[in-house]
Amino acid sequence: RGFERRGYDNNFFDDRYHFRFLSRSENKIVDLSERQSIYAPMRAIPKASRQIRGVANLLMQQDPTPIIYPEEVNKEAFEENEYKEASQEAKRIAKQVGHWVEEEYKEQNLIETLAFMAILAAKHSISFLQVWPDPIKEQIKTQVYDAFDIYLDGTLTEIEDSPYIIKAIPQFISQIKANEMFDKNQIVKINPDNRQASSDIKQAYLNAKYYQMGEVERSAKIILKEAFIKEYLSKNNIQKIASQKDGSEILRDKKEGDQVIRQIFVAGNIWLKDTYLNLPRYPFVDFRYEPGPIYQVPPIERFIPANKSLDLVVSRLERYTNTMATGAWLKRQGEQFEISNQAGGQVIEYQSTPPVQAQIAPLPSFIFNFISLLQSFIEEQGVTTSSLGKLPEGIKAHAAIESLKESEFSNLKIPMTRLKGVVKRITQKFLDYADNTFVSPKTIYYLEKGEPQYFNIIGASALNKYKELNIPQPQGAIPIKKDYKVEIEIQSGLGYTREGKKQSAIELGEYLIKMADLGIIPPQAMQKFFQNLLETFEFGATQEIMEEFKDFEPGALTEDQIEKLKVAFLEVIKDLKGSEIFPDEEQRIEEGKIATAEALRDTGVIDKQRPQEPQKGPSRSISFKDLPPEGKEQLAAQAGISLSAQQIASNEQMEKDKTSEMAERELKLKEKGRPNAVQK
Repeated sequence: RGFERRGYDNNFFDDRYHFRFLSRSENKIVDLSERQSIYAPMRAIPKASRQIRGVANLLMQQDPTPIIYPEEVNKEAFEENEYKEASQEAKRIAKQVGHWVEEEYKEQNLIETLAFMAILAAKHSISFLQVWPDPIKEQIKTQVYDAFDIYLDGTLTEIEDSPYIIKAIPQFISQIKANEMFDKNQIVKINPDNRQASSDIKQAYLNAKYYQMGEVERSAKIILKEAFIKEYLSKNNIQKIASQKDGSEILRDKKEGDQVIRQIFVAGNIWLKDTYLNLPRYPFVDFRYEPGPIYQVPPIERFIPANKSLDLVVSRLERYTNTMATGAWLKRQGEQFEISNQAGGQVIEYQSTPPVQAQIAPLPSFIFNFISLLQSFIEEQGVTTSSLGKLPEGIKAHAAIESLKESEFSNLKIPMTRLKGVVKRITQKFLDYADNTFVSPKTIYYLEKGEPQYFNIIGASALNKYKELNIPQPQGAIPIKKDYKVEIEIQSGLGYTREGKKQSAIELGEYLIKMADLGIIPPQAMQKFFQNLLETFEFGATQEIMEEFKDFEPGALTEDQIEKLKVAFLEVIKDLKGSEIFPDEEQRIEEGKIATAEALRDTGVIDKQRPQEPQKGPSRSISFKDLPPEGKEQLAAQAGISLSAQQIASNEQMEKDKTSEMAERELKLKEKGRPNAVQK
């Protein structure tokens, strides 16, 4: 009862009714805010509500993904090639089953369901998700319930240890009468009670929040209780179970002393159905922020005390502000005066002594320091830095924001671990119910690399029935088995924030490009990374770009690219024309003349063409290259070759510069190779 009262107060506090509570002494609802006015406001600052939703947002941001492990392949039963094929087939089946689980999560809108469970657990310490099969439609259904809809032994630490679980929710009389699984003779005995909840405190909460419903047949309701009770097989219940339509399936591989689950429907203390279920566990999954007893302190109660103090301070601060804004007047006792506002200004009428406006007292600074202190008390119990958008002043870089985000996630390690457990148990129930319920093939659709993919699934139990009855089995259908191993993977990806993911993706891309240039990773890996990079940047035309990659041939150039290369090559040649690399026409002519003159001189042709002169005394022969530029010009003229002395001097200077530069390089190389001298 005390837990229900606290849950009532928590619900209203989350609904911004911070001054409404359930009085234990008066046993009625008390709302202090009903006495508020414009001059005496009572403000509700929704800090606690924002905090629990910030925690829920952080938990859902992780996006837990179930991983289906392939079945174990007996290596000794196959040859080497057959074993590889069997392993690949097991991996393919596990991958297809994983796609089915992923699509089932989308169909059930499970992310939103988990977020709702997280918020309910923050207010009531626990929330429940019922997962049950619909054998008629061959579907799996889910529904979220709060702590007031489910009854069990709250002193235990796990709901599976409870000997019973009872769900009590309002149901329309018309729906109960239309349900074919209920006993027809018992249905006529029920009468509506028009209650909105089985719990009296939740009933009071809903009546205060909404309205009292009228007793109309089409809207008449009654609390329908669905009890799941654990029993153990004995001679008393084996015969009853065997008489059921699916009794053989329930008793398969079971013996006396084994556990079974009994389901009983009751409405208005009148039983409607009593049967046994072919379920290994309760069809419920619970979520709590911490391990321990099922009923524990809800996270919102850790924020409420500081939030109430903040409400009172802000309310008094607003009351003071409203009073001081209108001002205070000093007047003599017994005298009256009137103040009226006109278009020309304010008019004050008095009898003898004029009133004097008192000086407005400023607010002391410690009030605002106290407000900051209260906010820090609230924030240290929850999240603030990133999820609520309150970054420290000056923090702009993505690396700093990522560090702050990581610190908040580290404070939510326990809730995230428990969330993984919830997703794992949900997946296991999906596999269990699909194994026993999916009798006919069901087509699954999904996208892979932008291409639509299709495959069929069917329950493994149904396939075994096909074999037993010698009925042709569906070709290519993937069997869903309840004994698949499931693990939950939570990845933050390249970062916790969107900007952090983008920046990390760019840095990783630059590193991978270097690895691709070295030939360490294949080009296909770069294409896959590029596709993921575009998806991270949320570029809409990702699929169109990846389609172009299929027809792309490395090294192939388009006509436009070839023309641009030609123009660039010609511009380079034009810029180099006239230099030592590409001499112009005049320079080539001068070089040819000099080379011809040197060749004629060395071969003696010039001496033969020169007329014979009388012999003189002994003379000294000078080589053409040893002559000064003027001498070379005269000697070339004698041979009928026109040379310029200035051009000859310029060419000789260039040759000297080249020779000296080469000598300096050789000297430096020798000095580098010479060992250092040891000074003694």
